[in-house]
Amino acid sequence: MAPMTTDQSFDVSFNSASGGPASLSFVLDGFLSLDGQSFYEDDFTLSLNHVALISATFNLGGGGKDVVFFAPVGATIDDVTGIGTAITWTGGHVNIATPLTLAAGANTLTFGYTSRTAADGFYGFQQLGDEAWATHDVLVTTDGSNLAGDIPEPASWALMLLGLGGLGAMLRRRRLEGLAPI
Repeated sequence: MAPMTTDQSFDVSFNSASGGPASLSFVLDGFLSLDGQSFYEDDFTLSLNHVALISATFNLGGGGKDVVFFAPVGATIDDVTGIGTAITWTGGHVNIATPLTLAAGANTLTFGYTSRTAADGFYGFQQLGDEAWATHDVLVTTDGSNLAGDIPEPASWALMLLGLGGLGAMLRRRRLEGLAPI
């Protein structure tokens, strides 16, 4: 996924035939100076079907503490950047895995980051040139089946569509020239 500014979110929707227990794993990336608990705090929230599952803040280059406000029992959150409270402007990433209880049918995961506002005594929103975030390796599994995993990045979709378009153009040209299809 392409980096997004704080105060943005995105959804991943998928279907579950019977609902019930599942697991989610993903990597949360911070770019430049995404802040943990500090005067410049930025908070991450993961929701399933509009119910918050995980709320946390991480030092991903911008300083502050790593704090998990709440998470389900059994969730693992590994701050693999290991930069403590330092301000590095180098970004970082966090591996997150959590159990889920899916609804039968349609389900929606919402990933979002918000900047703590000046009204709450914090610095507020910062621009993409200062901090950004993204996720990758999103994987939802139940009974060993991948329901929503490996969400392709927009660039991957564009490349795939370009390839299919090129293949279609080549087949059309061969047909117009009277050649056998490949």
